[in-house]
Amino acid sequence: MVIIITPVAVYAASFLDIRQAYVKTTSDRVVQTSLNTKASIPTDGSRKAFGYGIITGTGVIIVTTTHKGVLDSEAQNGNANNPIFHNHYVTLRDDDQCKSGKAVDEITFDSPGKVSVGGSSVLLKDLPKSSQGLTQNSKVDNVVSFTLQPTNGAVCVEDIKPAEKIQVN
Repeated sequence: MVIIITPVAVYAASFLDIRQAYVKTTSDRVVQTSLNTKASIPTDGSRKAFGYGIITGTGVIIVTTTHKGVLDSEAQNGNANNPIFHNHYVTLRDDDQCKSGKAVDEITFDSPGKVSVGGSSVLLKDLPKSSQGLTQNSKVDNVVSFTLQPTNGAVCVEDIKPAEKIQVN
């Protein structure tokens, strides 16, 4: 008798796996988004830089992110090592240095709207139409999670994962 054993991939649920995204819009913009992930979201800066984004029809991405080592937001209160979650409006550019081929192009320093993170949930609310010249709209192309990897002259957006389910109202 021959027994064939097939390896089975073991997959651990991650805070980067978005189970469900609810996006509330008005006629001209995204005003609120809540995300539920498959695992508890670290808020202490112990993980590499990561975040969540809502890709709008204008190409502007509404993101909330956490990281240490880079001062890129007013919400960090002047401390580059403050891993507080904070929002940005960003655009991406093509970049051959990045595995994904995508790098941050434009980014706001202000933290538009409000963000709260707890357990496996993220809530972004009071999102303005524009921030520092970057304008979003009510068309939601996707909701994603990602990691950030600084390279020589670029901040690469890597490990981009779409949400399993998106509901737009």
